[in-house]
Amino acid sequence: MELLKQNMKDTNGFSLIEVVVALLIFSLSVITIYQLITSTSISIFNLEDRFLAKEVANNRISLINTIEKPINKQPRNGVMNMGGKNWYWKEEFTSSYSAEVFEFEIIISDSQSKPIYKVNGYINE
Repeated sequence: MELLKQNMKDTNGFSLIEVVVALLIFSLSVITIYQLITSTSISIFNLEDRFLAKEVANNRISLINTIEKPINKQPRNGVMNMGGKNWYWKEEFTSSYSAEVFEFEIIISDSQSKPIYKVNGYINE
């Protein structure tokens, strides 16, 4: 009976190795979850910027087709505010296979140098 009491006395609690291993597993899982949240939020911001840049390009295409038709096919650039952010756009026009049709290229960036979205298309004169 005394041997049984002594064995039970030795098995109470956790050993230092068990605690260290448990803390290691816990810290690795916390770091992994933190990295997942960080990368997800960065991806969301990049996707939002790309979506807004695409909408700016769609607005420029609509304006090219309606009230801002290019007359002399000179490159144009400007700034448009969308989503609380300034977007820099640049349009270039080149001749195409026909005299009545020409190609355009619109490049959208959030700064003067880093392009985010680019679209090409054709338009009638």
